[in-house]
Amino acid sequence: MKIFLLPGLGFDYRIFGNLDLSHLDIEYLEWIEPEDKETFSNYAERLSVRVEDNSEKLILIGHSLGGMLCQEISVIKNIEKIILISSIKSRKELPFHFRIVHPFYLHKLFTKKSTINTLKYWGKKHDYESSEEQELFKDMIGNQSDKYLQWALSELSKWQSPIIPAHTDIFQIHGNQDKTFPIKLIDKPNITVENAGHFMIYKQPKKINEILLKII
Repeated sequence: MKIFLLPGLGFDYRIFGNLDLSHLDIEYLEWIEPEDKETFSNYAERLSVRVEDNSEKLILIGHSLGGMLCQEISVIKNIEKIILISSIKSRKELPFHFRIVHPFYLHKLFTKKSTINTLKYWGKKHDYESSEEQELFKDMIGNQSDKYLQWALSELSKWQSPIIPAHTDIFQIHGNQDKTFPIKLIDKPNITVENAGHFMIYKQPKKINEILLKII
């Protein structure tokens, strides 16, 4: 069994840093720079080259936008399970404020400088509460290019869920206090985590770890 972990938009492997999966065969997939006018599905095809399929069982774990990318990869690779954490499984679950981003070119305003400078105004609402959490967020975002950030937000805004192969199981773990993807829009998540927001994978690792091991 091989497990690949994909972080959310602008994040890196450190989002999974508090989980204890060391006894499993895991590999972190990091975001790569998008090509000009590249679609999300084409991007998934390029990234899927890193998903070696020489194992009997392949499991993808994706946080936020990473979970959406996991679904795209499942169309290309033979995936046994997809585990979504603080992510969505259909366009119906995408909030209105994300849907209008691409049509109104709002993603062009999304730069790492503007994101980092405004974090103090919106960070706590979206679950980045402590100074440590905010510094980690700023460091991860700061390592990304503006091209990637704007492309990723645009693709999030346009995303249409692919048809998941029948042999692939999909599990959705969601916090009931998630302000990025509100729980009221999530259609029957497999597991709802109480008193948890969008950053629960980092803030409540013990609880998430237990859930993941049961599903795996």
